[in-house]
Amino acid sequence: MLTDDFTEHKLLSKIARLYYIDDLNQQKIAEKLNISRTKVSRSISKAKQLNIVSININSPAEDFTELESTLEKAFDLKECLIVSSGENDGQLYRNMAVAVAGLFDRLLADGDILGVGWGATLKNISAFIEPLRKINIQTVPLLGGLGKSGIEVHTNAVASIIAEKYGGISFAMHSPAVLDSSQARKIMEKDSSVAEVFKMAAKINTALIGLSDIGQQSTMIKTGNFSIDDFKYLEGLGIAGDVNLIFINERGQTVANDLDERLLRLPAEKLKDIKNIIGAAFGENKIRVMLGALRGNLINILITDEKTAGQLIKQA
Repeated sequence: MLTDDFTEHKLLSKIARLYYIDDLNQQKIAEKLNISRTKVSRSISKAKQLNIVSININSPAEDFTELESTLEKAFDLKECLIVSSGENDGQLYRNMAVAVAGLFDRLLADGDILGVGWGATLKNISAFIEPLRKINIQTVPLLGGLGKSGIEVHTNAVASIIAEKYGGISFAMHSPAVLDSSQARKIMEKDSSVAEVFKMAAKINTALIGLSDIGQQSTMIKTGNFSIDDFKYLEGLGIAGDVNLIFINERGQTVANDLDERLLRLPAEKLKDIKNIIGAAFGENKIRVMLGALRGNLINILITDEKTAGQLIKQA
């Protein structure tokens, strides 16, 4: 006769295998097994406690201290965290999530406000992040909404997932990031929910943001908020990409453009006021915008992988 313990251990093993071996995120596991995401998260933690899962970290083979130090000095960074590129993007996102969890453990305390950006990288980091401890934080978006249903890169969604995992609360900005006109943007800035979020932004001490390029495969194209013609126009101005929808060139200078007046996001000068600005990005297509963000001091903590780090040093 099967015992309750056997049944529970079998479920824990299945969840652990789906998470660590099959690279499914917690939401997909919850949907697959018809259980809540909270139960999935607790099961993953319990699987480790019961030694159903054993994690080995081979530090000597993944010691990027010298590479981190080189980038910190080259770009006057507070800190650089380089992770293994892994065998696939899924593993890389997991590695970045571990780095982010370690930073949050050191930088965040109960009552802190965490600013959150948007994008595919942040979406995947938030899905894989496993907090080292619960922290009573408040998460707020740093820009309006970007993303259609199914893309799941909306800043409100990322903020909500992180807050839920840390046991905090999240605030939402009920407005698109890209509006039809400057008049529409001015109206939305007066909306009570938007005004409240931007007011809270002044108290943010740590922010997690992604960096976007303006190539045809960019997530910004996939959201449907920008067209290829928009990006061709931006490229013509020498723009390398955006940091929180702040368009910059490779030298780190913000570049005036016709789209700016329609964008609802925290401006560059206020972003730079945040004490800890964590930028998470990787890939050859992101090199130019990463260089711009680093040179323009739009981020002061960098999380990337070994391959991208090597390319940044060559360009530096």
